[in-house]
Amino acid sequence: MLEIKHDINTIFVMLGQQCNLNCKYCMQHDLIIDVLPKRFIHHDIINFIKYHANKQERPIDIRFYGGEPLIYFNDIKHIVNLLKKDNVSFSIISNGKLINENIVKFFNDNNFSSVAISWDGIDSIKTRLYDVFKEKQNLLLNINNLCISGVISSFNYPNSFINSIKPFIEEYYRIHNYMINFSKDEIMDMNACHSDLRTFDYNEINKQMNILVNNIKKSFVNMETSNISLNDYLYISLFTMYCNSIQSGLNSYTRSFCGNGINVINLDLEGNLYQCHNNWIKIGDINSDYNTYILKAKELDTITLNNFNSTCKNCSILSLCKCGCPLIKQDIREKTDFCKLRKAIYEPIINLVNEAIANNGSFY
Repeated sequence: MLEIKHDINTIFVMLGQQCNLNCKYCMQHDLIIDVLPKRFIHHDIINFIKYHANKQERPIDIRFYGGEPLIYFNDIKHIVNLLKKDNVSFSIISNGKLINENIVKFFNDNNFSSVAISWDGIDSIKTRLYDVFKEKQNLLLNINNLCISGVISSFNYPNSFINSIKPFIEEYYRIHNYMINFSKDEIMDMNACHSDLRTFDYNEINKQMNILVNNIKKSFVNMETSNISLNDYLYISLFTMYCNSIQSGLNSYTRSFCGNGINVINLDLEGNLYQCHNNWIKIGDINSDYNTYILKAKELDTITLNNFNSTCKNCSILSLCKCGCPLIKQDIREKTDFCKLRKAIYEPIINLVNEAIANNGSFY
C-alpha cells in the first residue's frame, strides 16, 4: 500500500462525475471528456484512509465530492459508518438540490465539520439555473456548520454576495447560536465559461470593494466599542478569511504551491489517485510506488512555479492569489481578464491589510 510520507490535510473522496445541474461556470465541463460509469467502494480505500488518519495527530478532513455527491448518498453513508471512529472529520461540497430532512439529520448526527452549499446570491438562477435557497431555505438553515459557497461572476459581485447572505444570518444564529459560514471564489476558467458570466463592470467592482472595505473598518470600530451586530461579524469573518489566506501562504513558495496530490489527496472509490479533484487525471493508485506517485503529483507545482517566475513573482496580490489555479493555462490568463479581475478584488484588501499593519503592527 502507498504510504504518504507527510501529514494529509484533506482526502477528497471522488464519488463520481454525475451531476443533476448544469452550472454555467463549472470547471468540470471543460476538463472531463467522458463521464465515468458508477463505481463501487473497494474496501482497500477504507484501509488506506484508516492507516493514514491514525498515524497522524491532526484529523484528516474526508471531503465528499462529485459531480454532485448527494447522488451517491448511499456511498457517503457507508463510508461514514466505516470511518466515524477513526481520526477523521467529514465535510461535503454540494449543490443542495437533493437535500431532504433525512440528509440534514445525517449530517448533523455525524458531526459534519462543514456542509458547503453552492449558491451565488440572488441571481443564482442566472449562473446555476437553480436557486437552492429559494427551494430549500428552511432545510438548509437547520444544517449544522452550514457554509454558503459562492462564485464571483458578472452576476455576483463581492459586496452583492455578502448582502445576499445577510437575510439568513439572524435566523441561522437563532437556531444554532453561532454564525453561518461562507466562502467565495472568483470565476476560474474565463475562456471556457459563458461570456455573460465574465463581462465585468470594473467601475462597479471598484465601487463595491470600496463599500466592502469601509464596512470592514466600521465593523472593527463597532467591535472595539462593544456595539457589534451580526452583520459586523459577517464583515470581520470575511477579513479574517483573507488574513488567514495570507498567513497560510507566507511559506508556500518554498514548499508546495498547489496542495493537490500532496497534502490534499484525491481518491476515488476504486483506489485510483488523481492530480486534482476537478480534472480526474489519474496519477497512481493506493498501491503505487511513493516516489513515482509524488513525482507526478508535483506536476501542478511545476506549472505554478512557471507562472510564478514568468508573471506572478512581483505581483501586488501574490499573497492572496498565490498564482491562481494551475489548471488555468498561461495563454488563457493572457487573453482573458483572469488576472485583472483578481487584482480588482484583492488589491483593496491588500491595501487594508497593509494599513492595519502600519497602524497596529499586525493585520489581525
